[in-house]
Amino acid sequence: MTDDRLPDSAAFATLGTQFGEITRRLAASDGQVDPKLVVSLASAVVPHAHHCGITVLHRNGAPESVAVTDELPARVDSLQYSLHEGPCLDASEGDDLVVCDDLDDDARWPAFGPACVAKVGVRSMLSVRVLLVGTDRAALNFYSTTASAFDDLDAGVASIFAPFAAMAVNQVVREREVNDLGAALGNSRQIGTAIGVLMARYKVTSERAFELLSEASQHLNRKLRDVAADVELTGELPAVAGAGRPPAQRALEPEPE
Repeated sequence: MTDDRLPDSAAFATLGTQFGEITRRLAASDGQVDPKLVVSLASAVVPHAHHCGITVLHRNGAPESVAVTDELPARVDSLQYSLHEGPCLDASEGDDLVVCDDLDDDARWPAFGPACVAKVGVRSMLSVRVLLVGTDRAALNFYSTTASAFDDLDAGVASIFAPFAAMAVNQVVREREVNDLGAALGNSRQIGTAIGVLMARYKVTSERAFELLSEASQHLNRKLRDVAADVELTGELPAVAGAGRPPAQRALEPEPE
């Protein structure tokens, strides 16, 4: 028994070939989907799109334009971020598809819409939700300087690119997390080494050595890791200009005879 609602195997094979070709076109040299290639190809394929970009709302609430075809999407997104309203934000917050025919006359975004038309010249927008792993949210956005630019075909084609945008953004987020973790571990090791140097140099406990590093960081107005790097290199705390050494450092100096 067959279900007439399902396409035959040949249609599925054709569809698979087409998706395979899209994946090939969007892959960077390392085989990962490149967000810049996603917005470039999507902008070219969606019939009435003039520009394209990917908006990400990070878990801390900070928005970011991860990839754009040119400066226009970034300008539009900047307005949305500053005014806290707009199609990109609505789509990334949970609306699967957001279409605006005329930003100059849309009650959903009373502040953003007229400002976008006046400052950037964009009249129509199409935003598709991009599903990400974790708590970050995202949307794939298309922009046009013409009113009522996007139709059902635009929405359908745009939706095809949403999973590819998700693959690209998830990869970017993972790479950043790995890099941040590596940097944090590197800083931690360097600070730990500096504490060990100070413990041996001044015969103090680890808590006192960390206090010395912290005071030097505050008085020099330098990051703790940079002060730790100096200690690791020279074996001593860096000199503090002006009022002399901080209290914890002065306590280490021998009493005058």
